[in-house]
Amino acid sequence: MPRGVKKGLNTKKFDSCVEKVKRKSGKKVNPYAVCNASMSGKTRRKRK
Repeated sequence: MPRGVKKGLNTKKFDSCVEKVKRKSGKKVNPYAVCNASMSGKTRRKRK
């Protein structure tokens, strides 16, 4: 299992998410934390 991936997440989607976050934010945020939160459904923002 790659670094920082929660169990049950798709690794291809997770890897592409990490790459996108790295490109867009640089070193401002932890891309692994962002992708885990967004893909596991535990974000604070409620979608309508």
